[in-house]
Amino acid sequence: MAEGEARELLEEAERHLQAGEHAAAERAFRQALEAAPDSAVARSKLGVVLAQQGRLDEAIAEFSKALSLRPTYAPAYSNLGNAYREKGMLSEALVAYERALAIDPDYAIAHQNLGILYKQMGRVGDAVDHFKKATRLSVRRSTGGSSQTRRGCLPTAAALLTVAVALTSLLSFLR
Repeated sequence: MAEGEARELLEEAERHLQAGEHAAAERAFRQALEAAPDSAVARSKLGVVLAQQGRLDEAIAEFSKALSLRPTYAPAYSNLGNAYREKGMLSEALVAYERALAIDPDYAIAHQNLGILYKQMGRVGDAVDHFKKATRLSVRRSTGGSSQTRRGCLPTAAALLTVAVALTSLLSFLR
């Protein structure tokens, strides 16, 4: 398949993923990987679909493959951290989120995810710091600070909502 076909399959898979059509998204991501086996984005997104279906070990394997293809792909580290966190592997999640932020210190979603982890670990002050940073970065990006769309991660609106809910929860806890 040509590169254009692989791109079309990725876009189709993304539409299925956004619609919550996990089986269709998984099929399309796998087809995209047949067309472009070295696509770290497709591997990471396949991992997201697998994780959303509760298939965490398979998801971790896909995120790891994505990182072997592209070791500086911050979204794959953040997604890997999410899978580890869901499995209760908190120290591994911490390492993955920190690696994502070492690659891209302005990666709002990784700050959000690290904040969630810190909250889970009882490190409320660290959680608040990362939630604030995620919010600042997301607001800056949505007001023109960066027009770059990140592939392989949660949409900004969903990230902002998660940050807002987490901040509200933390603020009520601190009162």
